[in-house]
Amino acid sequence: MVVAMAFACHLSPTALNAQAPGATPVKVSHQTQMLHGRKYYVHIVETGQTVYSIAKAYKVESYDAVTHVDIHYMHAGDTVWLPARGQFSEAAKEIAPEVPEVKPAQDNQPTQNNRSTHSAQPTQPVQPTQPTKAEPQTPPTVRATGKVLKVAVMMPLHLDQIEEVSTSKFDIEQRGKKTYRQFEFIEFYEGVQMALDKLAAEGVAVELNVVDVNDNSVEKVEEAFVSHQVAKSDVLIALLLRAAFDRAAELARQAGIYIVNPMATRTDMCAENPYVVKMQPSVAGQVKTMLSNMKLERPEGHLYVVHSGAKAERQVLDEVKSQLDERGDIQYTILNWSQSAKLAGLLKGTPGCSVLSIYDQGRDQNRVFAGNLMNRLAAVKQGTPTLYTLVDWTREYGDIDFAQLQALSYHTFYSSWNMGNEVHVGFLREYRHRYGSEPTSALASMGYDLTLYIVDGLHRRGAEFWSAPVGNSSSLTQPIRLKRQGAGLENERAALYRMENLVFVPAAIK
Repeated sequence: MVVAMAFACHLSPTALNAQAPGATPVKVSHQTQMLHGRKYYVHIVETGQTVYSIAKAYKVESYDAVTHVDIHYMHAGDTVWLPARGQFSEAAKEIAPEVPEVKPAQDNQPTQNNRSTHSAQPTQPVQPTQPTKAEPQTPPTVRATGKVLKVAVMMPLHLDQIEEVSTSKFDIEQRGKKTYRQFEFIEFYEGVQMALDKLAAEGVAVELNVVDVNDNSVEKVEEAFVSHQVAKSDVLIALLLRAAFDRAAELARQAGIYIVNPMATRTDMCAENPYVVKMQPSVAGQVKTMLSNMKLERPEGHLYVVHSGAKAERQVLDEVKSQLDERGDIQYTILNWSQSAKLAGLLKGTPGCSVLSIYDQGRDQNRVFAGNLMNRLAAVKQGTPTLYTLVDWTREYGDIDFAQLQALSYHTFYSSWNMGNEVHVGFLREYRHRYGSEPTSALASMGYDLTLYIVDGLHRRGAEFWSAPVGNSSSLTQPIRLKRQGAGLENERAALYRMENLVFVPAAIK
């Protein structure tokens, strides 16, 4: 079943008949059905009617309408369910006949795990539309749990350039000196496959649809929604750059399917689209986690927040100040790096303090700044400060001095492996067994975690999962806790680590 979603609109509160431009007039039916404890009006589609015109007649938003078919291929005789929200007069309600509860026919229960990719014949690309604003609502619970789930993954695989890949002995021996775009996101796909195999062993059936979208192409995104039937998915995972992702998110909203962004850190994607799921931890969650740890480890310590005044820092700086003022139990000083000459004296006057760096002037300047800041902090011989960063410097700067970081009891949101964690060790062992090497980035575990969490949740709870997206976290390499931020969903869990004996271990959180 696909939850249909077209255009958000403000509807007229008057007549029981309505007509959208070019559509057949809609006569409201008073036949109702109870679906999972909620009452719906049952409407049989007539030739020329659209989801837009039907929803308008029933005085609901078009994305609340529910169908068994893709809304782009609706025909006369199809059924649409419209939520009953007391939108008609009492007199009309009195004549509306009640019918016994009848559940719509459901898909057959799964018997096997079918992970295949679709390649339908291309049809006309989706025509671009202007973005529309949707209210932060979730689809009605009308799809049974346990059905075969349709998962689509859109990512740049550059398969059209696969013949450029060389497997000659010379190129193999020189690997690392030559890279291929085809392999940039392959580890993410491998992580997804590991999760699907684990779920298959537990009886979860998934049909995987992988779509190659190259070069941040909006046109290819639009074409894929039709030619590869992406609009018929239960969930879409999209590793796309900004323009392509924003278009995919708008099309996902129109189709009524949730779209997951595994990598982006920007929060604006969740502002108005209730179907966007942002997997990177929120800035608010990171700041909250760090402040909690600071108060636990150094309850009387002063906090210095170092920044440069750059526009890129504004969101983080505002969030830090807001949470510090709301807490009121941590003394702090905001310091622009242009006044760094004062820092040494301030640090000596507040032994046992913490320093949070949010400095962001661009990668090259950031690397120079990181070295200078560590030297300033290391010069404090008594009550050495503790250094915090939101971005993991050990991954950002390959030549950074680990010994200096160790001396500063470095804390960050580590994105690699904790060899004292059984789940991490088990994931690496399985990955090495399957693919013959260890993952080179966090992409593999990212694909594994989000697939395991979301697909398992949808399998067990159906569309109810999106209303309260709490899933099984016991097998994840990194924590996930989705929460409404703006209209969309965002992961608010952030795993904070501290450096100990030149390795990272989980930091204490209250």
